[in-house]
Amino acid sequence: MWVIGLLLLSGILIGSIASTGIITSSRFNNKETTLYDEGLIDRVVSQSSNAVVEIIVKRPNTSTDSGTGFILDKDGHIATNEHVIHGATNIQVSLKDGTILLAKQLGVSQSDDLALLAVNPLKVAHIEPLKLANSDLVKTGQLALAIGNPLGMRNFLSVGVVAGIGDSPPILRDSRISPALQRPIPNMIWTDATLLPGNSGGPLLNSSGEVIGINSAVHITYQGDLGIGFAIPSNILIELLPNLKLPNVISRPWLGISGVTLTQEAIKQMDLNIKSGVYIWDIYPKSPASLNSLIPDAKNGSMNGDIIIKVDTVKVKSVSEMVDYLNSLKPGDLITLTIIRDSKLIEIKIILGSWPPLS
Repeated sequence: MWVIGLLLLSGILIGSIASTGIITSSRFNNKETTLYDEGLIDRVVSQSSNAVVEIIVKRPNTSTDSGTGFILDKDGHIATNEHVIHGATNIQVSLKDGTILLAKQLGVSQSDDLALLAVNPLKVAHIEPLKLANSDLVKTGQLALAIGNPLGMRNFLSVGVVAGIGDSPPILRDSRISPALQRPIPNMIWTDATLLPGNSGGPLLNSSGEVIGINSAVHITYQGDLGIGFAIPSNILIELLPNLKLPNVISRPWLGISGVTLTQEAIKQMDLNIKSGVYIWDIYPKSPASLNSLIPDAKNGSMNGDIIIKVDTVKVKSVSEMVDYLNSLKPGDLITLTIIRDSKLIEIKIILGSWPPLS
């Protein structure tokens, strides 16, 4: 599990998810009140936990690390986070009954923090795979159950709700941060279900026991307390699954910016005649954005960075929607950005690059 401390980049540039408010979990409430249908939760855990596995990895010159994964089908495919198995020389899977299986790495997508493993299908034929839900139907406030293997505990359950859905946090490129959050992932599921180190790659389930997300990271407060967790929406896994079943590295198109969804408050304070846009907070060196002279925030309070309002003919409403559109393209495709710079509309043509591999 990647544990991160999120910093607010600017008081008026909080993304759209922040403006919706966060639902507080009962785990912060000392009252002994039953807020959930315990029978329902027991049934979901009973039908789902057998398909949740521990991922045990060995890397050169390091001790053994572990994370979580889950069985997807009767062919022995297991989904997890890319950062769980990144750089591994040996991967094993431990089933609920303690059986240890050798796993083979298949496809990975670093920029989506997803990976697919394969084990001998005969060894897991008795286990009912987890079903992938349509994450587009996930609603704020619905039940969210996280099952994983944190801190040496097997099938650890935490119960919470979906606290929000939207842009992943606008974090600048940093080798200490999860690859999932170096690239904005659209429609990330925010949850207050407790996520701990070792939960990475495990399923976030709905009340029907279906996977709505793959647990990837957790925010910590300035006081060091665990806060909101982040799960990659199941629809991204569904989209990538055919390619993940092949032993390859999936390359997403790369623009090379760190952007923030503009709120209505920000638009008003900046005196902009637009309804929405993405503010360029930072630009990665030698990226397509850098080579085409896009301008990031100056970090001096002047708020003079470029604002993207359209990609080709698609209006930009949020970082999530912009990434959604870019994901429909390929590295090498030519796009036209419509931006606001110094109160003027400018069109810039850019050839998309390939998302760079992370060390």
